[in-house]
Amino acid sequence: MAAQHAFFEKKDAMYFVHSLICLVIMFGFGQLPPMEPLTPLGMNLIGIFLGVLYGWIFIDIIWPSIAGLLALTLIGGMKPGVLLNKSFGDPIVVMMFFIFVFCATINYYGLSKFISLWFITRKAVAGKPWLFTYTFLASIMLLGGLTSASPAAVIGWSILYGVCDVCGYKRGEGYPTMMVFGIVYAAQVGMALIPFKQAALTVMSAYETMSGTHIDYAKYMLIAFVACALCSLLFILIGKYVFRPDVSKLKNLDPSKLDTEGSLVLNRVQKLVLFFLFALVALLLMPAFLPGDFMVARFLKGIGNTGICMFLVGVMCFIKIDGKPLLQFKPMVDSGVAWGIIFILAMVQPLSGAMAADESGITPFLMKVLEPLFGSGSPLFFALCMGLLATILTQFINNGAVGVALMPVIYSYCVNMNVGPELPVIMVVMGVHLAFLTPAASSSAALLHGNEWSDTRSVWKSSPIVILASWALMSLVIAVVGSMIF
Repeated sequence: MAAQHAFFEKKDAMYFVHSLICLVIMFGFGQLPPMEPLTPLGMNLIGIFLGVLYGWIFIDIIWPSIAGLLALTLIGGMKPGVLLNKSFGDPIVVMMFFIFVFCATINYYGLSKFISLWFITRKAVAGKPWLFTYTFLASIMLLGGLTSASPAAVIGWSILYGVCDVCGYKRGEGYPTMMVFGIVYAAQVGMALIPFKQAALTVMSAYETMSGTHIDYAKYMLIAFVACALCSLLFILIGKYVFRPDVSKLKNLDPSKLDTEGSLVLNRVQKLVLFFLFALVALLLMPAFLPGDFMVARFLKGIGNTGICMFLVGVMCFIKIDGKPLLQFKPMVDSGVAWGIIFILAMVQPLSGAMAADESGITPFLMKVLEPLFGSGSPLFFALCMGLLATILTQFINNGAVGVALMPVIYSYCVNMNVGPELPVIMVVMGVHLAFLTPAASSSAALLHGNEWSDTRSVWKSSPIVILASWALMSLVIAVVGSMIF
């Protein structure tokens, strides 16, 4: 009991130490003499940025973000009304809120498990172990993109346990050990599929706020789709020729036995929610393909991506099923909104714009630092280096925080070299999703390290191989496909 009490005292002491360091950096860095071409305002903004980043890494998301927002009004040259408009009132922040509510509704109606089971119960995969495995991982990738990595991983594991039960696999055998890891890998990589969700939206919106330019969602999704499809194939090849588990038991698997709860039979309400899911993706992408003078295109562009999300959520709240709204707003907010991500976005939006302003001097300062490193290299080399740096850092730091931290560097380089930002931004977005080496890398990585069907040793043995191979494959896809469409 005494030892436990001492542990908590030590933990509490470190919490206050980290908190003090966070505030000292946030409010004290700007007191240092400015380094040319930085201005006093730029020094204050860098201090706020570094302090908030330190708080996100070592403390928490919420209160360091609140402290950072207050610091922007006190020493960052931003008035309270402007700050609130550019933080919680920013369209990207509002859009993320409604996306969370929408995704919570998908989970509530059991569509997540339906999506995964539908893929792996097709007759085409029966008796073909590696095709079954590829399809399984692809379904988890899609699920990760539509919802989030952690719920996708949990659902994938529940299906995997059913497969092991039917086939006779035991804990510790090669195939279930590989797949426990593979499901987290697929869920994490799959989160990069959708550019208007979570980390991808956080990173891209940070760049867009700095630059005033927009990353084309449709082109991004094309690159992400190709990269994710090939990453699934890459994992299969690594599994087949490096991990080499026994897959013979899968040859006699009867996929119909996996649906023990009748999840594949959709009722009327589930079909309606599935329709809204397809509608959300279609409406967000449609403006990129429709002629600009088309009435639907004018309507969608007029309300914007945030308006589209609000419109669909509003319609679902309006529709009544058995006397209750199809989308029950408060329960979905309570269960689905990840407030940490909302606060990261609310902090990032005003800070990114302020750091990019000429008055700060941050852009020329960063370019002065970057010139010796990347001045003689090609833009593609710079993009690959940014992706590798993001991939390494995200194993130890929140992926959104890593991506946001690299955006000023990319912005400064692209502005001064007069090159497009798409390739380095996309490399960073894809790289920060390869987060599963350590428990601190992501919430799904923490679940992986705590899964009793796996162990930390096996994760550390397999993760570096998969991470580096995936980064190399993503680099190839972005270099080839990205160079063709941007």
